[in-house]
Amino acid sequence: MTMTRYWMLLTWLLIIGCIPGSQQLIIKSINVPAAVKICEIDHVILDCDYELENTSRMGLVVKWFLDSDKLVYQWIHGRDPLAAESVEKYIDLTYKASDDPYTEYRAMKLNKPGVELTGDYTCVISTFEDEKTANASMVIYATEEIFNFGYTKKTIKEDKDGLEATCMAKGLYPQPTLDISVKDFLDKQATKPTVTVREDGLYDILSRIELLDEELPEATVTLECTLGIPRANYSVSQMTVYNSGTATTTSATAILQHNTDIQALNTSNPDNSGGKI
Repeated sequence: MTMTRYWMLLTWLLIIGCIPGSQQLIIKSINVPAAVKICEIDHVILDCDYELENTSRMGLVVKWFLDSDKLVYQWIHGRDPLAAESVEKYIDLTYKASDDPYTEYRAMKLNKPGVELTGDYTCVISTFEDEKTANASMVIYATEEIFNFGYTKKTIKEDKDGLEATCMAKGLYPQPTLDISVKDFLDKQATKPTVTVREDGLYDILSRIELLDEELPEATVTLECTLGIPRANYSVSQMTVYNSGTATTTSATAILQHNTDIQALNTSNPDNSGGKI
């Protein structure tokens, strides 16, 4: 081999060894349940699976943030994991996601999660050489403690006969919606619901609507109240029949759409300015 070819080969090997792509930390997936009903399960696991194949493991740190800026969990390789005081009652610090000493504490196990754990989660995996992030959202939702719907006959305006329908629900999270409707009668809308946030963070909601008998499409109509939690894909309804007699109220029929699909990987950058644990 000539000296020129020797130096060309050596230069090529040095270039290949310095290509950044040859040393890369990779987050394979972030697994977070999209919606969880409170008190329905004992625990949930938020997992951030990654690979360190060609990257130096020096300085390995795993962090979980809630809503971008709240550092809730941290594991520095070679030390025990830590939890923020605000969430430590939920996090099982002994949980291991794998037997690999470099990924064992990558995940958070949350025991009996409360509604305050609802939010956007970001996992940050870093070494001295690289850093990667991924995020996903989770909703811890609470369904109604009470859900009532009915009407009273009343004289409304100019001494005309009609009704006032009232629908109310208590103890929901996150913020619910409430809609009163009349079958085959789309013109009349209920007033904007009154929403109250309780001291425990749950929501109460109340809605009313007044209808004149002469406005109704028929002498007998079906009234319906639909209660929903949009962020949890949850809805439930009650119906009652209005005529000259007494109302008959049906039992509530749940139309629940509970999405627990694993969320798609999102690698947008967070604000990693979280405070100390």
